[in-house]
Amino acid sequence: MGELAYARQPDRIEGGRTYGDAVARSLGIQAAPTLRTQTLPGAQVGLTRISCRAAQLGMTPEIPAEDSFVLALYLTDLAHHELWSRGRRAISQGYRRNSMRIVNLDAQYSALITAPHESIGIYIPRTALDGFADEPDGGGRISDLVCPAGLIDPVVAGLGAALLPSFERPEETNRLFLDQITIALFSHVMRRYGIAEKRRQVLVGGLSLGAERRAKEYLAARFDEDIAVADVAEACNLSRGHFLRAFKNSTGETPHKWLQRYRIEQAKQLLTVRSASIAEIALKCGFSDQSHLTRVFSKSVGISPGAWRRTQQE
Repeated sequence: MGELAYARQPDRIEGGRTYGDAVARSLGIQAAPTLRTQTLPGAQVGLTRISCRAAQLGMTPEIPAEDSFVLALYLTDLAHHELWSRGRRAISQGYRRNSMRIVNLDAQYSALITAPHESIGIYIPRTALDGFADEPDGGGRISDLVCPAGLIDPVVAGLGAALLPSFERPEETNRLFLDQITIALFSHVMRRYGIAEKRRQVLVGGLSLGAERRAKEYLAARFDEDIAVADVAEACNLSRGHFLRAFKNSTGETPHKWLQRYRIEQAKQLLTVRSASIAEIALKCGFSDQSHLTRVFSKSVGISPGAWRRTQQE
């Protein structure tokens, strides 16, 4: 693909801010360690090491809307975190070390920070995605990036770990290394979490990108609750019947199936914590009891929650 530019001393923009540190700015963190790559002229990507301390606790200011994605990779456990969009809670949950979340800043997010934690924020403008996609081996343009919040992706976690020394010793980071990391990240994230534009063009009666994102955020924020279809449809400003048909057309599965799969992913995260009993995990993930979780988990994963936990410990 085209040559990547790397600045050891990131560009400064108005107000003394650093390009790509939108999340750090919203937290009031000054001079957060930030690296910058550039796939094409005017299409820069910012990578910021974010350290939230006691001073950052509470609700952050709203980040201005723009068509850019932010991938957050958590370097430490965080028991509870909330994202709010235009005055409404969008995502509310905890994050395990090495888990991730992808959001589009066009939703005008603010965050409720409940505890100190460490993360890497990767700022990806739409122009950078399009520039990468248009390369011969880029795989084609995408309309959105969607993944369950709190998912642990070993590839993203590994690339993030490889970046940590660069934040600590930028003068020792060579351009070739950062090029390789950025290209690998783009390639993996776009292929695994990207929704292809062609898919959107052939869908009939599907949700708009904004409505699909709102629906998934609503379900994810309340995954431990007994959610009614009417409530999700209302959040998308649609009737219940239209919402059900459009959600199935857009995602290939019903809201119930999507939520069930999301709950199983959350259960997997909690199963890695040895102190948590399976009965407790079942209730925290929206299942009626341990036997309910066991039936659904076994059908989806192929083994029981207890057996899956033992394989992870081994």
